[in-house]
Amino acid sequence: MSATSESKCQTPESSSLLGGSNRGRSSSRKRQLSSTSEDQMKPPPTRQRSLSVQRQSKVQSSGPPSSPVTFKTHGESFNMAKLVQTTLLKPDVFQSIVSEIKTELISELKTSLKSAITEAIQDAIKPLNAIINQQQLKITSLETENTQLKEHVDKALSDASERYEKFRNLGTAIFNSMAENKGLKEEVATLNADIEELEQYGRRTSLRFHNVPLSKRRLQNTDDIIVNIANLKLGISPPLCVNDINRSHIIGKIEGGKAQLICRFRNWKIKNSIYMSKKKLKNNSAQIFITEDLTRDRQELIKRLNQLKKKPKRFTRFGPLMVEYSQRRIPARTKS
Repeated sequence: MSATSESKCQTPESSSLLGGSNRGRSSSRKRQLSSTSEDQMKPPPTRQRSLSVQRQSKVQSSGPPSSPVTFKTHGESFNMAKLVQTTLLKPDVFQSIVSEIKTELISELKTSLKSAITEAIQDAIKPLNAIINQQQLKITSLETENTQLKEHVDKALSDASERYEKFRNLGTAIFNSMAENKGLKEEVATLNADIEELEQYGRRTSLRFHNVPLSKRRLQNTDDIIVNIANLKLGISPPLCVNDINRSHIIGKIEGGKAQLICRFRNWKIKNSIYMSKKKLKNNSAQIFITEDLTRDRQELIKRLNQLKKKPKRFTRFGPLMVEYSQRRIPARTKS
């Protein structure tokens, strides 16, 4: 029997002895085991096994796996199972097989672990992926909302800037208007003062006679009444006549048989001579007194001065208001 025949006889027997555990192994390990067994079981090269032995070996190998497989060579019988067992128990063969098994198991274990870990990681990250997707949607929504808010803020800032510019322009216009108004007020005050001075100047020849006894029947005789007061009570020299009066009339109503008369004289000298003699009316029985014909503003100023606690001596001379403090006469303002 040749070495090739022996290897053919050994291969099915060795597979039956090892059982189903070696079926999953790779072809490379089988080739290594087969070549190792062949090297150990080679007969001497000078002798060949007989054809009957080959046929017997084939018949035995095809028999049931429980029956021992034997072959004869050089007149000796060999048990295939023991031969394989002996071969496998050799340290170098056993270490080689263990190494192959270890390498194969590690490779398969790595593959299995990698697949299991990958599957476990995918299962574990599925909820995380869902959360990440939700967060991404929220981030996208927030970015969109942020963009809209930014547009609104930019628009609001633009509107605020425009309104501030309008407000500043309006403030400038108001400030200019206030300055112009102030100038106009000062101008109006000046004009009013000038008008008041002109009005007072127009009254420079007029006097007012207070508490003058008067009845309704003598309303047309006011000139004669003033002439009598000037000549009889004041003693004017030269005596006053009706022709020295331009016009006279009553002011207000007659109360208690007395009234107030206003008289405009022909010239300023006549009016001044009567006004300078008004002191002669002091303590008269009718309580008649004479004042200048002042404008309303100057009359109000006189009233306010009369309300002061410390009352200095006040009088008017030819229209302007004079105030006397400790024998010192000071012109007072005619406007409050």
